Amino acid sequence: MNRYYGLFIGTAIPFKHLKKIIRKFNYAYYAKASPERKQHFIEIIPEFHISHSHDPYHWLECIMVEPAFLNRFLEIINNLDFTFILCQYRHGHFQTMINESEYSVTSFRSLEDVVYLVLEDDTDRGFAKKLLTLPLEKQFASAPGIKTSEDYQHLLDTWVKEVLAYPAKNA
Repeated sequence: MNRYYGLFIGTAIPFKHLKKIIRKFNYAYYAKASPERKQHFIEIIPEFHISHSHDPYHWLECIMVEPAFLNRFLEIINNLDFTFILCQYRHGHFQTMINESEYSVTSFRSLEDVVYLVLEDDTDRGFAKKLLTLPLEKQFASAPGIKTSEDYQHLLDTWVKEVLAYPAKNA
């Protein structure tokens, strides 16, 4: 079985609708598949970044998709009002210290080789609050082709400094 992370990024994710879609794939297709077919299904583990929310952690079960229906699943998901990024089944954690505050992120790598850094924690509790006031595209960092620890660190440091320097009148 192949496993991936499904990174959901948006301002308002329609969880009721999303749960219906997941139930359809999990129960109408996966639950009725033979044990031999089930071995070939793709498991997608949901991860979230929801803008303007202090509680972005909504529980959704893993999504089981047969490879033949993956493109259809992606088409359905991509027609909803959020961004869905299928990521490799591995992630990393990185930290940086800036102005005596520590910032931790989780990194995900899309199948298109783009790295996404999503805030995990910060000792400066104001940073997370400020993120929620920024435009969605500034609430996480992303860059193609990141390969080395130095590249990850540079992306993280640059993003945190940009967020900290973002004008308060726009925040």
